[in-house]
Amino acid sequence: MVYFLPKIQIIKYFACSTNITLLHLKTIDLNADLGEGFPYDEQLLQIVSSCNIACGGHTGTKESMKITLRLAQKYNVNVGAHPSYPDQGNFGRKEIVISDQKLKLSLMNQINDLLEISKEEKVKVSYVKPHGALYNKAMVDKTTALIIVEAVQAVSKNLAIMGMPSSKLEALCIKQGIHFIKESFADRRYTSDGKLVSRREVGAIIHTNEDVWLQIKSTIEKGQLESIDGKLVALKTNSICFHGDTPEALELIQFVQKKLTDNSIHIKSVL
Repeated sequence: MVYFLPKIQIIKYFACSTNITLLHLKTIDLNADLGEGFPYDEQLLQIVSSCNIACGGHTGTKESMKITLRLAQKYNVNVGAHPSYPDQGNFGRKEIVISDQKLKLSLMNQINDLLEISKEEKVKVSYVKPHGALYNKAMVDKTTALIIVEAVQAVSKNLAIMGMPSSKLEALCIKQGIHFIKESFADRRYTSDGKLVSRREVGAIIHTNEDVWLQIKSTIEKGQLESIDGKLVALKTNSICFHGDTPEALELIQFVQKKLTDNSIHIKSVL
């Protein structure tokens, strides 16, 4: 007589017998903010599966967009637009006073600039990720989230939106049926309520290989991470970001790439 184990028992048996956990069966999307004038874009594009290209708000020119798009195509990397408050003087990292209409128009123009160049280069742009202070504001402010959604939808109905999980932006995207990519950060610390620690505070940026890996591993494996004050924060993610302007960006991501490979986790675009 032949006995058949239920599927869940087979999975448990296989996992125990080969020392494999669910962590090792996953893929993860790694993304980086690029086209911002920092030196490691091409090296990072050989590792990441998605890239967010600056399109003129905080930095970026038509030439830098074209170069980054070509590199993304060369290394088969998924492309997103990375619009910002129109404030190059503060690199888009300071909230500015601007009317809703002017902000919406600026975001539409930024995204359109990248889309026009992408058509010339025959590279697909599949999502939009707000930058800096705009990203943070859209996490907690419904009006800002709505401006971003309206700007994206006015440009194209086919673009997904990337942002912070459990944010106003995510809630609005879910309500309107827009594909939302939940993002977490490899090189940034979080507060106990799930927000990013301000860059002005000591310890906001993670600079060491092991600390970055521990945060990523906890996020992938447990859906949580440790806040800057030692509390556990629930954080489910589809994509993990590395900032191209972090001085150790290349070293950090190369270390993480090896750790992911060692744990049989494949780097793959979420789209």
